[in-house]
Amino acid sequence: MIKKIIREYIKIIQKIFITAVLFILYIFGFGITLIFVTIFNKKLLKAETRKKDTCWKDTEGYENDINDCIRES
Repeated sequence: MIKKIIREYIKIIQKIFITAVLFILYIFGFGITLIFVTIFNKKLLKAETRKKDTCWKDTEGYENDINDCIRES
């Protein structure tokens, strides 16, 4: 009887402890990291724009249709 009560008590404590640890990990792991990245290295968060003097061009004519899919499979 005592072992069953202790087992249930430990399960409750584990749930509370795991929830608290994951919350703290989330706040410090993601929140503070995001703050440092936005302050010190903003270019990591921005999408790169294509430069005007490049020879690369956007793709055209690659729309898939059912006939192409059947032919290639």
